[in-house]
Amino acid sequence: MIKYIVLIILFMVMVFATVAAILPGTESNRNPVADIGKEIAKPLAKVDDIAPDLSHALDNVKLPKLSKSSDDEKQLDERALSDHSGAIFSNKDMPKANFAGSLLTDATFDGALLDGAVLEGANGETINFVGARLAKANLAATAFSDADFTSAELREATARGARIRDAKFTDADISFSSFSGADLVGADFRKAYGAGAFFVGADLANAKFTGADLTGVRLSQANLKGAVFEAADMNLVDLSGANIHGADLSGAINLTPEQVAAACANSDTKLPEGFASTRC
Repeated sequence: MIKYIVLIILFMVMVFATVAAILPGTESNRNPVADIGKEIAKPLAKVDDIAPDLSHALDNVKLPKLSKSSDDEKQLDERALSDHSGAIFSNKDMPKANFAGSLLTDATFDGALLDGAVLEGANGETINFVGARLAKANLAATAFSDADFTSAELREATARGARIRDAKFTDADISFSSFSGADLVGADFRKAYGAGAFFVGADLANAKFTGADLTGVRLSQANLKGAVFEAADMNLVDLSGANIHGADLSGAINLTPEQVAAACANSDTKLPEGFASTRC
């Protein structure tokens, strides 16, 4: 484009120069046509010298790149990145990683460092968290089925309102964690260390707490129907308003009559010898 502009300017200069040359007062034996041809030839002869410089200048011009991305494409990319089905994160260090809303079916996190990680709203089946560290992790509103947290550390983790049915928490550290309002039907907490944990209003029907340390755990208003507490340490456990229909507390350790009296039992509830319960 610049090349054509220069040529036009040179052409106009040449035309004016030629016209001036053939005006009255010049030599009479000159051929006007020949003079015009000569004047045209002069600037054109310089075009090849000018063109390389122009081309070089154009090469240095950086035009803005047109981006093909759009908001819709970005959203599609985000959705694609959130699907971690079958992914393997074994033994990886991922503190404060963000898996919020992710699909984690068959994902493997065994031995992974996930302290402070965000898994809020994530869902999936048969997820492996064996031996993983999830201290202060956010698992609120997750929907996991058959997840395995065996020997995992979930100290001070938050799983309020989560749906983690039939999960394994055997030998796990769930101390001072919050599972309030969570659906933990059929969960296995055998030999878990749960001191100071919150299960207020949680659904723990048919859960297993055999050999677990539940010192100071809040189970108020929880559904403990059919739960088993064989050899579980119940020291200072709050059972107020809890449903213990069909629960087995007969082999619990450090359980007091006052704790049982605050719960709601029925004829199927198994209690230590000499304990009375409130039927409701």
